[in-house]
Amino acid sequence: MAPNSDRRQISFPKLLYPALRDEIPKTAHTWLKGKRMQDGAEGLWRIHDSLYDLTDFISAHPGGEDWLTVTKGTDITEAFETHHLKGVAETLLPKYFVREAKSPRNYPYTFKEDGFYKTLKLKVMSKINDIPKDKRYKSDFVTDALFFGLIVLSPLSCWAWTQSYILGAGLTVLNGAILSSLITCAHNYFHRNDSWRMYLFNLGGMTYSDWRISHAMSHHLHTNTAQDIELSMLEPFLVFLPYKDKPIWAQMGAFYYPIIYGGTLIIMIVQELVLCAQKHGSKSISWKNVIPFTLPAWMYLAGSLSLPWTVAVWLLTLIPASFFFVLFGLTAGHHSHRNFFEGDVTRDENLDWGLHQLDTIVERIDYAGNHFKSITRFGDHALHHLFPTLDHAELKYLYPVLFEHCEKFESQLKTNTFYEAIISMSKQIVRKRPNNFRDKKIIK
Repeated sequence: MAPNSDRRQISFPKLLYPALRDEIPKTAHTWLKGKRMQDGAEGLWRIHDSLYDLTDFISAHPGGEDWLTVTKGTDITEAFETHHLKGVAETLLPKYFVREAKSPRNYPYTFKEDGFYKTLKLKVMSKINDIPKDKRYKSDFVTDALFFGLIVLSPLSCWAWTQSYILGAGLTVLNGAILSSLITCAHNYFHRNDSWRMYLFNLGGMTYSDWRISHAMSHHLHTNTAQDIELSMLEPFLVFLPYKDKPIWAQMGAFYYPIIYGGTLIIMIVQELVLCAQKHGSKSISWKNVIPFTLPAWMYLAGSLSLPWTVAVWLLTLIPASFFFVLFGLTAGHHSHRNFFEGDVTRDENLDWGLHQLDTIVERIDYAGNHFKSITRFGDHALHHLFPTLDHAELKYLYPVLFEHCEKFESQLKTNTFYEAIISMSKQIVRKRPNNFRDKKIIK
């Protein structure tokens, strides 16, 4: 069925509904295909209301070629504004200018020079110079230590099953927790320039390249809107948008979500293999698809179980890894009933991108300042969303700047604890009534 080209978003009624949001299967590349249909980029790269041909710059792009190759033919305004913090990109851009765009942008965000986000960015970049240069090594150390722990514990958990079911089950759950922490750490790296550590993300059965699109380009830049593919990919099993006609079975997701959490990684492995075999979109089998299976291969070679039982232990490992990964991800700050979602009344039809981010985040205060919890459980989430290319180890030094800036703009960062976030997430799954963010009381 052809998409309805006249359908509009609820919160932003002047904007077109994403063309392929409801097409099955819901994939990162389907989302990009829909953007190419509506962004008015004319096969080039659109930034604000101008079109650029960045073809000759792809190989020289400091962040790696993927960022530009996959976004050709789309509007990259939000990515450009939030991923380039030093002002160098703005000086290079005029060289690649082609012409002005013919159609208005299909996004509501502004990046005014005196607005919330642009002025905050200047303050943050000034503060970055005061942070010790070796702080990023803390994240590297945690990631490498978890990787080493996974290498040791994976075959050990296989051996443990030959000794005791209790010992085997215990080490398997622990191994799953380490795997969850490791792939969350790896997420810290695929937001930035290419690094070997970003490939560790694939050990969980997902692909960093797809997540660069669905997470970094969609969820991070269009949080909780109709353009947030991470919300649409959860449907119909978990429906977070406050639909007025949300059925009771969807609201009951507040009670059965643990079952979905535990099976997510296994489902994604199967889906990835099927889509690659079908050559869906631009997918094809490559060496990156082998990475998830290096873990069970290592468990078999270094463990003491037969191949079938090794595969069984690997699958059992994926269940707690999946549960912890999704649980910490969905309680990171965006799925609270206090946040803005498509269907709510927004501050304005055109709003500062940074203020929109504050409307979609409730920060977990009990993770504040703890680097290990931050990098392994999606902590310090507000600043991570505002400045995704910064390392997690740098974020805690920037919160005083954010709090002072919020006070200046008469806004605030909402907070809760991890356990309050679990309850609030359940309330959002149940919620049908729209929040009104034109009433400032809603954010308190």
